[in-house]
Amino acid sequence: WVTLVVTDANGCQDTARLEVLVALMPVLPTAFTPNGDGENDVFIIRGGPFNATDFKIYNNWGQLIFHTNDAMVGWDGTFKGVEQPLGVYTWTFEVTIANGKVIRQSGDVTLLR
Repeated sequence: WVTLVVTDANGCQDTARLEVLVALMPVLPTAFTPNGDGENDVFIIRGGPFNATDFKIYNNWGQLIFHTNDAMVGWDGTFKGVEQPLGVYTWTFEVTIANGKVIRQSGDVTLLR
């Protein structure tokens, strides 16, 4: 909340109050390293908050290997519990931000081990 209090030359006062929502646009890194060192281990959409999320990862054969609707969940570099090999994977996401605007993007990420 932001509050503005104004006092004029005669001592009269007025107050205005407004709720300001700060949201960051969604961004994704170009690479990640799921090696268990606690740094850059999960490929996740940064930004937000998001009202809705649809995040998908595909391998180079076009097979869907990860999907989530939870903005707090990212891909750990596995598929069905098996570590996926070094390589480039494609992703798509659709997020809805606070003002109802829908943002759709796609790209690729390099998985490094």
